[in-house]
Amino acid sequence: MKLRDEREDGDRRINLRNAESEKGLSMEERQEEEELVSEPADAPRWNRIKTTYKDFTDKRSRLDKADVRRWNKQETWGKTRWKEAAETSVPKMVGQCVYGVGPVLAALTVARREFYALYVQEGLDFTANNRKKKDKKGVEKILKVADKIGLKIIETSKHDLNMAVDNRPHQGLVLDASPLEIVDIRELEPIAERDQRAPLWVALDEVTDPQNLGAIIRSAYFFGAEGVVLCAKNSAPLSGVVGKASAGSLELIELRSCKNMMNFLTSSMENGWRVLGGSVSSKALTLREVEAGLPTILVLGSEGRGLRPLVERSCTQLVRIPGSMTVDSGSGDTGAEGEDMAHNCFGQELNFFLAVESLNVSVAAGVLLYHLVGDTKHFSMEKMNRISS
Repeated sequence: MKLRDEREDGDRRINLRNAESEKGLSMEERQEEEELVSEPADAPRWNRIKTTYKDFTDKRSRLDKADVRRWNKQETWGKTRWKEAAETSVPKMVGQCVYGVGPVLAALTVARREFYALYVQEGLDFTANNRKKKDKKGVEKILKVADKIGLKIIETSKHDLNMAVDNRPHQGLVLDASPLEIVDIRELEPIAERDQRAPLWVALDEVTDPQNLGAIIRSAYFFGAEGVVLCAKNSAPLSGVVGKASAGSLELIELRSCKNMMNFLTSSMENGWRVLGGSVSSKALTLREVEAGLPTILVLGSEGRGLRPLVERSCTQLVRIPGSMTVDSGSGDTGAEGEDMAHNCFGQELNFFLAVESLNVSVAAGVLLYHLVGDTKHFSMEKMNRISS
């Protein structure tokens, strides 16, 4: 029996060496394994090893569970952020945004639109030194009118108002209202005998910049023009940008649209209207040569190219604003005199450079309107009553 036990022990050692050789254990590790095999199962050292191994496995299990919990949190990060982005607090407009103290006050006063809600910036304070007194009075009037007509007032953060108006200067006020309705016309009615000054209309041939459109409307209303006629196509829409640029004049002035600008001008000319087309051509009359105070339709073209050829032919006369450097838009030659002046002013390398050969269309509109209205002392009583009210 002793020989058999020794033989079994030797076989066990040989098998252990073979397994260790396959594992690639070192000599020290191999000796340690031999001692473990030779020890009985109930030895104190074996119990200590089992206890150490059990503690290690328990600790490893806890770490694995923590890693799983951490990974599960990471998986929910994107879902949480997407949920927060979906639940936005930016006001959802039913109609069109009208923003700014002047446009909102004019819209509420004239009431040519349908109103849905008035959004006011939270904590809006006009007592600071950087606030204008007229803005403070305007806000007070707006809140008073809104309360009178029963308009819903909603306080909103500045960030949400910025998002609603695409980061444009809203001055803490955004009005949700229906778009303005424009009346389509084919011609202006024949001129009637009136005691007031001669009427003046502005016709815009495909003006696409909303800032220019708003500035022209503001000048037209300031100088007492009867109204503005727009092309039904290829014109800037009457958005909140136009209303802000017009400082509220968009709500007050008469607006018309026509499908064919050439036919509109021709038919109106037959009804006794003088049609003047703004131009930069040297063939056009200078502003001093044009008589003021007559029933007139002032036609202004788009940015860059000006009036279209057919629209230009439909005008009674062409008028230009003379400046220090005049150039014929029909030719690229500035002439010998222009070359000498450019050479004297800017040097040899800038002979043919003219930075500004014409005015911006909105600036030109203000200059032309100032001349064409003639005597500015006699205003229409209807407009005066509308302004005072």
